Amino acid sequence: MHRKILTSFFLATLFLFDLVVGAHPSFAQVGNTGTELTMVISPAYPRPGEEVTVSIESYNFDLNRSEVHWFVNDRPVKTAVGYKKLVVRAGRNGETTIVRVAAIAENGNTYSKDTVIRPAEVNLLWQAQSYTPPFYRGKALMPFQGTVMVTAVPTFAQGRSTMAPESLIYTWKEGDDVIGGSSGKGKNLFPFRGAVPMRPKTISVLVESPDRTMSAEASITVDPVSPRLLFYENHPRYGLLLQKALGSTFSLEEDEARIDAVPYYFETSGTRGSKDMVYEWQMNYTPLESSKDPFIILRRTSDAPGRTSLFLEARSSDDKRAFQATDANLMIEFPLKGFQFDPTLTR
Repeated sequence: MHRKILTSFFLATLFLFDLVVGAHPSFAQVGNTGTELTMVISPAYPRPGEEVTVSIESYNFDLNRSEVHWFVNDRPVKTAVGYKKLVVRAGRNGETTIVRVAAIAENGNTYSKDTVIRPAEVNLLWQAQSYTPPFYRGKALMPFQGTVMVTAVPTFAQGRSTMAPESLIYTWKEGDDVIGGSSGKGKNLFPFRGAVPMRPKTISVLVESPDRTMSAEASITVDPVSPRLLFYENHPRYGLLLQKALGSTFSLEEDEARIDAVPYYFETSGTRGSKDMVYEWQMNYTPLESSKDPFIILRRTSDAPGRTSLFLEARSSDDKRAFQATDANLMIEFPLKGFQFDPTLTR
């Protein structure tokens, strides 16, 4: 009976305090003051609609023997002895949820704490500055020692409107290191470059509203890849046949054919034939000093059948991108010219 009277008195005191303080979001400590009660939320930066675990701890009194009262937006939701965790669901983007807790210790003192959950959202998009051919449906990947631009796309609701990205504060990190020069108000773009040794790079950002009432966090991991080199036939009538790369062999049926090399994921100024690229061709292990373009023209010099080995090494002309290099082989087959197979001869 005494405990029920004490609890009723505590609740009455709590709501009376709110009336006196007004709209202040903090929950006052009734009884002793100080840091006797700590509160932690997980995840630290919840997204809209996400489940949030609110935990309390104390090193000054025994919570396991204390009567714990939980409130969500001033509505009591749980009362139990030693109840130190509460799972709540975050509201819509920008919606405020106030979680309050009060613990009545064995000595009768009451300790309270509150936290405000106001979810926001940020997504990270990244784009490598690497080459892919026209109409390529995949994503341009980050090559070794390549450059990537990361863009933060925040959604911070403020009533029916959304806060402008340039009004928010951005804190960028590479791994565990804060990059101060790229952080600050309105800095939602973050460029970075891969280093040696080549390892996955984790980029994260913390975005905050100017008054710090809203915050969101996101991270991505970008894996560098080795550039690739593929061969395609450049048909005199249909052009570059990008829909199908050549395999390990190519049969030269006509008197002449053009083979184009397409470098994937190299950093160039926009074209595969730019000065950013160096091409070195070999035919039957003999360098072709006159061929420096990303294509080669093959011509038959005899009607006899035969085979020729074609080799190409492609690399970046920038010494700072020494690991942007690769090679490829293609076996050229020359069928017997003028011979047509007659299946009736085998019957």
